[in-house]
Amino acid sequence: MSIWKKEGILIEKTLRLGRRLRDNGKAAASAAPFEKGIGYGTGMITEKVLGYMEEHGMLPASGNIVVGVSGGADSVCLLYLLTKLRRERPLRLLAVHVNHGLRPEAGKDAAFVQDLCYCWEVPFCLVQEDVGAFAKDRGVSCEEAGRLVRYRAFGEALERLKEETGEGGCIAVAHNSDDRAETLLFHMLRGSGLTGMGSIRPVRENRDGSRIIRPLLSCTRAEIEAYLQGEGIGFCTDATNGQDVYTRNKIRNRVFPYVEREISGRAREHLSREADLLAKTADFIEEQTKSAIYRCCVQGQGRLEFDTAAFGQENPYLQDQMILFAFHMLGSGRNLSSAHVAEVGKLFLPACVSGRRVRLPFLQVDVRREFGRVVFSVLKAEDSVAAGENTGTFLEIGSFFVPGLGQIRTKLLAGPKKEGDFSAFLKNIPENKYTKWLDYDKIVGSAIFRTRCTGDYLTINAAMDKKSLKRYMVEEKIPAVERDGKIVLADGAHVMWVPGHRISAAYKISAQTASILEVQVV
Repeated sequence: MSIWKKEGILIEKTLRLGRRLRDNGKAAASAAPFEKGIGYGTGMITEKVLGYMEEHGMLPASGNIVVGVSGGADSVCLLYLLTKLRRERPLRLLAVHVNHGLRPEAGKDAAFVQDLCYCWEVPFCLVQEDVGAFAKDRGVSCEEAGRLVRYRAFGEALERLKEETGEGGCIAVAHNSDDRAETLLFHMLRGSGLTGMGSIRPVRENRDGSRIIRPLLSCTRAEIEAYLQGEGIGFCTDATNGQDVYTRNKIRNRVFPYVEREISGRAREHLSREADLLAKTADFIEEQTKSAIYRCCVQGQGRLEFDTAAFGQENPYLQDQMILFAFHMLGSGRNLSSAHVAEVGKLFLPACVSGRRVRLPFLQVDVRREFGRVVFSVLKAEDSVAAGENTGTFLEIGSFFVPGLGQIRTKLLAGPKKEGDFSAFLKNIPENKYTKWLDYDKIVGSAIFRTRCTGDYLTINAAMDKKSLKRYMVEEKIPAVERDGKIVLADGAHVMWVPGHRISAAYKISAQTASILEVQVV
């Protein structure tokens, strides 16, 4: 029996495992829903999915396919169809099930998938993760933590397969067209850009050369469930899908039923098509952006130099896209917002003076104006803020580096709460010079770590009296030679926090606080 172990992953050849389950009398009960076996059938969904796979180049001649199988209808259907395809091509399938440890019945789902894999002669991998703890540690939602954990498990399983077989492969996941429509609406409501609204792609290329494929994007959830019923195949149902515990569930359970009842019965279908159109549009814009960069930019080692005159001749939308693309070309771009793009865009204006710069340390990139050029360069970790520079580092939820200050960790301690929920915390707020707790909802604009600017001020008491930052630094006896290089956290001209010193009274948490922002200098 071949067993692979790595960071909690256990992959076991399931033919022998299946015999053990059968001998224990466990497999017989699970086999009943699969009694029709793996016939070729004449269902339209089979031809539909295979045609979609061919259209998007998903069908490998041979190789490894890691299949994410939760036990739900979508993933069971995907595994079933791939076992059919395995009859025609020399493919090696590996089913990976991730137990998130969030539901009491999760163990039963894992056993169901394990028995299913035995019946269909597919190797099985069980990954156990405490997603709740992972979410808390990373400061993300359980939904996002589950996604990160799953794709990490899929990627590690594929790497093990590559090592054992010497061949490449891909990861197959079971998103359907309903998922795509729901994701598009979710991104639109959050204000995502064109790429985000392109929603779930049929194929996604990873940086390591592997691919994620989604063969069921052409099928609706209803089609998939009807197909499984017709084939006599059972599946698990996640009880939380019917609960409004996540935003996506609310969109699925509340928004779409209303829209389909009152506006259009084919809303999901239309939005799924719209997502496909937006994805193609995003690809076209990317091609145009690359062409524009070729016209305006010279690339060097760890740097990009834009000619400001040539940049100014391009379409305004392409200008923003070029700025975004420049960060991605330097290996950054994660968590970049429209506010960052607007700030960098000011460096291209004719009135911008040479020497002005914007540093975004959490992206490890420095952008500066040099006469008729704007230069993007990779920011070295040892770089620090020069005295008097008016630089800006936008505060992000997570961890990032601020030159001249250090590593910053930020997280939201709570979402919307009823008044009084933080009463216990208010009575015993820890005294810590380099960790502060702020009322997140009182931030008016964008919170930025930067050096001081003319007009900066703090609110010094509950009466909301103000004091200039310059006067505050003098009273605190901060040496004059240190003041220009002192990093502060500011919301516009309003200084929220002088690290090592006080926070502004305007951002203190109270009984009415709904969300607490924790900011720590490590």
